[in-house]
Amino acid sequence: MQMPRKISPRQLLLLLVIVAVGTGLLRPDRAEDLHTRLQQRLIEAELGRATAFYLAAGLRMAEPPSSAPLSQVLGELRSNVAQKRWAAADELAVRRNPAAVNFVIDAMMDPAGTVRVCLMATTLGYLRDPRALGPLTEAAFDPRNRDLRLCAIEALGMLGDPRAVPGLIEALKTRNMPVAAANSIARMGDERGVMPIIEVAADPDISLWMISALGELGSRKALPYLSSRMLDKDATLRAAAAEAQWKIGQVAVEDPVAELARTLAGDADVSHRQWAAFRLGERGDTAAIPSLLAALGDDAADVAERAAAALVRMGAPARIPVSQLARQGNTGQDYAVAILGYLGGAEDILLLERLAREQHQPLATDARRSVELIRRFTAAAAPRRTRVAGGNIAPNPTAQDSSD
Repeated sequence: MQMPRKISPRQLLLLLVIVAVGTGLLRPDRAEDLHTRLQQRLIEAELGRATAFYLAAGLRMAEPPSSAPLSQVLGELRSNVAQKRWAAADELAVRRNPAAVNFVIDAMMDPAGTVRVCLMATTLGYLRDPRALGPLTEAAFDPRNRDLRLCAIEALGMLGDPRAVPGLIEALKTRNMPVAAANSIARMGDERGVMPIIEVAADPDISLWMISALGELGSRKALPYLSSRMLDKDATLRAAAAEAQWKIGQVAVEDPVAELARTLAGDADVSHRQWAAFRLGERGDTAAIPSLLAALGDDAADVAERAAAALVRMGAPARIPVSQLARQGNTGQDYAVAILGYLGGAEDILLLERLAREQHQPLATDARRSVELIRRFTAAAAPRRTRVAGGNIAPNPTAQDSSD
């Protein structure tokens, strides 16, 4: 029986310990570091999650890359010290440098250790390079290493290449990490996965997760099946089917951005609003920027933080409107100030330094932290001739590290 993902393999992927799971648990208060919480939401979004999970202190993917030469980082992939290997994998995920892809593939195929090769698979998911498709598909069926199979299947979903879908369907049908396989298919929104997921949902041990995956996939082809599950004796399954139908109604429409924006602005259910913010960030449509800016003033921190993460993932088009909000001092200013740490440039430093001088805590602290991040991102980008930021922003694929 495959258990619910209360203990997620992502604790291996992120080198952090999951200490609680679920939407709305341990809601952070404003006294915590806003940038830390934003980094956590960026990690969740990168991994395709709309709900909260709470992490112990550790490495964060949204931090700027180090100034170490690429050759040094690549060499540490095979270090005898486990922590150095993990740090190197994390660093390469941040850099998104295509020159690292073959090195990471080689490290993943080295059977020296479970955690090592699992992390390499996840790093390939972050790199989003088509050269990783074949090796990850092969790793997804490795008969010796269960953790590697799980990480590789999840990484295929992060990769987002539709050519991965047949392999994911095969994993689903053979019960090879079926929950992870269904989630990866759903993240890509590929309708080829609808019927295979429905077929596997006949297994009562995993039917709940298959129903949820159908909602995330967002195809109307799943609606008749979901309607039939509304007659189920199990109240949990009926609720999951209803939620899946609702999600499909949000995205399988003529203008899903407008529909999601309406949900973000006015749905009474906090979980619906935070899911809408996450999905808008996944779509990356700049038409959602005004709605996401407005959501920075949401009374629920779970919603505002995911709207902030979505704006970071939008990249450069969001910088000017975010900067304007930071200047105006309206509701959501604190989040706008934090977002500028990831999207801002030298032109925003003067504003942030003024806020650091004139505003009281905690906004002044947020402003100083954003200035620090901008400078670190700028310094890290200079030798690579490209900007690397948190969230979903990848470096110029033609850029190479010139520090070697």
